Amino acid sequence: MSLNIGGTGNGKPYCKYNAKADKWFVRGPDSEDVEIQRPTFVVDFDNIATGWLLFREGQAPERVMDASIDKAAPLPGEGFKRGFVVMAFSPKFFGGAAEFASASIHLSNAIKDVYAQYEVDKAANPGKLPVISCTGSQAMKDRYGTNYRPTFAIVKWIDRPAELPSVSPVAAADVWQGPPATQAKPQAAHVPPPTAKPAPQPAADPLAEAVF
Repeated sequence: MSLNIGGTGNGKPYCKYNAKADKWFVRGPDSEDVEIQRPTFVVDFDNIATGWLLFREGQAPERVMDASIDKAAPLPGEGFKRGFVVMAFSPKFFGGAAEFASASIHLSNAIKDVYAQYEVDKAANPGKLPVISCTGSQAMKDRYGTNYRPTFAIVKWIDRPAELPSVSPVAAADVWQGPPATQAKPQAAHVPPPTAKPAPQPAADPLAEAVF
């Protein structure tokens, strides 16, 4: 199935891609962003999370994550965008395991495409994770000007690194546990006016179904 998507400031090691500048960064030793070259890294697509993210300058991001990648949470409010959170691993580029999260539409689409390739190939690589490489980027013009979409390729598959445990990359408190996004309200039954011979009352309509 395709993914339902289209710097975190939470204290975790992180890597991130700036789609406006076409640059990659990691959290540095002084908690400042340090620019790196286009990376190659293991990505834990087995546990990727999708959902709604809201990034504000200088603040921890707000997240309302999907219960699963095929069940989207409802839009929680203004400013939230669809995105993803996944763990990545590269001693060379990230210094080990790092959170990789974004609500950039261009980055999300790039991740969506490489995830589709992962789904095709994973049956032939049981118990392994893909190593993906950022091989370049593509300029994308939209209403915000020119942004960039990174180009990813799966270069090989390896056994899961010990530093990358098979767990969700998001906290349980960030996962949406409410009712479905859309649920029709039951319609009130029509009560006809009194008559000598009351007509049968119509039934209410049923609920709608909702190298690294």
